[in-house]
Amino acid sequence: MSASTADHPFSSRDALLEAAVNLMSRRSPSTISGRDLATEAGVNYGLVHYYFESARDLMSEARRLHGPWIVETLMGGGTRPVDSESALEDRRIFGFIAHVALEDGYLDPSEHRPAMDALLGLVREADPDGDPVHHRATVAAVTLLLLGWPIFVEHNARGLGLDPDVDGEAIRSRFLGVLRSLYSSVGLEVQG
Repeated sequence: MSASTADHPFSSRDALLEAAVNLMSRRSPSTISGRDLATEAGVNYGLVHYYFESARDLMSEARRLHGPWIVETLMGGGTRPVDSESALEDRRIFGFIAHVALEDGYLDPSEHRPAMDALLGLVREADPDGDPVHHRATVAAVTLLLLGWPIFVEHNARGLGLDPDVDGEAIRSRFLGVLRSLYSSVGLEVQG
């Protein structure tokens, strides 16, 4: 996530937000300290508390900004689904959300979920006469698959006797085929 824009230079605050996204893409939020965030950002630890009340507040702000970043940057402002290949390559896309979700970071049903809302909007637009339950179930299934990839693919593959280093392309191909099938069931075509 790049919090900086052409309107203002990249700041220490932006670096901390970027660090939060990067760390939360690889690790559960409860394992991340303020010092970890400062080290990842390459800034003095005191800046965590200068810009935010706590490391938790910093990670909450990163979480709040993450969904809109996905919609604006990766979904073309909500005009297309996230490219499946990109989703698998960049842990900041779904690794982040998966780690946060595993720690109950999205329990509030009233919390805005920009990426899921944008995808649901695309599905409704592509299949205006389709079943709304099928639309929601498809978005849920796509999201579950993408969330599970960065967290569980290696564990599941090994559990089934596959070696991700040897069988990785077959696993990836099958995974992307399932995603394409889900998308096409609601009239969407995606890259990847």
